[in-house]
Amino acid sequence: MRALKVLIAMGIVASSAAIASPSSAASSWGFTQDSVSLGLSGVSPHVERVGSNDRLWYPGGPEGTVASDCTDGGVCTKVALGSRLGNDFTAVTLANGTRRAYYVEMSPNAGTKTVVSGACLTSACLGVGPTTAIAADVAVSNNEKAWGVPDAVVLPDGRVRVYLVVSPVMTSSCPEKVVSYISNDGISFTKESGYRLEGGYVDTEVLRAKDGDWLMITSNGPGCGNGMQQLFVTTSSDGLSWSAPQEVTKADRRRLDPTGYEVSPNVFRIYYATSASPMDQDYTIARGTLTLGSGSSEVTVASPKQGGSCTKLGAKAKSGSVTLTCKKVKNKLVWSK
Repeated sequence: MRALKVLIAMGIVASSAAIASPSSAASSWGFTQDSVSLGLSGVSPHVERVGSNDRLWYPGGPEGTVASDCTDGGVCTKVALGSRLGNDFTAVTLANGTRRAYYVEMSPNAGTKTVVSGACLTSACLGVGPTTAIAADVAVSNNEKAWGVPDAVVLPDGRVRVYLVVSPVMTSSCPEKVVSYISNDGISFTKESGYRLEGGYVDTEVLRAKDGDWLMITSNGPGCGNGMQQLFVTTSSDGLSWSAPQEVTKADRRRLDPTGYEVSPNVFRIYYATSASPMDQDYTIARGTLTLGSGSSEVTVASPKQGGSCTKLGAKAKSGSVTLTCKKVKNKLVWSK
């Protein structure tokens, strides 16, 4: 639910879902849950590194989006906001050094919701000025399900892309697709053709956007698999065509809405929403570590295994020299020859 955390100003420096040639980013990814208890309830966090803390923006109940600063030890303290912010907040630093926020804004009188953007009042982006819709064709009914969660990212050439979850046809339990909009100035956007991901993937978060080397973490939708949403990683050479997402967490509890940043080469700090079961709406925010070439008790390697679960019927992926296909076996989607 968010964006590439282009954090230079803060001190730190996601066509169809066709199989892309993996970048240098992924042969085997490990994910471990950090042993911290943040004490935060909510979903859709956005994180940025600010000094020695992680600043999180997240929907915090009736008051809307709130912000908290969290230490490396997991102690979080609320931060005062300078204006009311919408849902699924994210922010980026543009090529000219200015900061801009993106989020979903509701229009009760019109019965619609849309993705808007506004200039941050300060570099901290704890308040946002007047907002405008990123494009005229983004608005949908307030009743639209499986929609939204914008993720903004600054491209290597300075343009801005926003990834957005849509469900054009609600004919399956995994209807979600990911589209994208492109802008030269971060204000006025044009829809790009095709889909970035298909088959029920949601909550995209671009963790790295370099020339020829893109990395995204995402989750599957609540209607996919056994309803226990999982975290996945996918790579791309251009941010348009992405490799088949590979699971990095088990389906033992719900994990969704990932956000994160790179703490050292190929090591990423990830925040995400979690709950105990598909029916459990009591979400808390947890923290974990995503690492290239590392294993843990929660890890599934990026290469699929025969008999392992998959999410898109008919999808193909390589496991060594063997090509596997996602097939339905005994009402379950599994990788098979």
